[in-house]
Amino acid sequence: MKKLFKTTLIAAILGALFSYGAINFLYYKMEQELITYLVLNEEAKKLQDIYALCSGLLSVNPTQENLSSCNNIVTEVEHLSVKIKEQCPYISFYTSYINELQ
Repeated sequence: MKKLFKTTLIAAILGALFSYGAINFLYYKMEQELITYLVLNEEAKKLQDIYALCSGLLSVNPTQENLSSCNNIVTEVEHLSVKIKEQCPYISFYTSYINELQ
């Protein structure tokens, strides 16, 4: 019984230390990516706002030029999303993990 308690205690302590180290590593990496993420995220928000205006214009004046402009904006947003995932992998992982929990 004493050996089981000792083994469990050692495993719990090692698990806590490993968890603490992993959390600190993730925090450090996310802190390094934060400025890049905020800049790219702000660009994505601006493009989404422009797309909202473009889709409103498209519904009022449905021309081929307006349609191609809106499609270009959507393409830019998709490229920016991929760029965020490539340049900020730790923040992307964390945000996708949080979204899965909700």
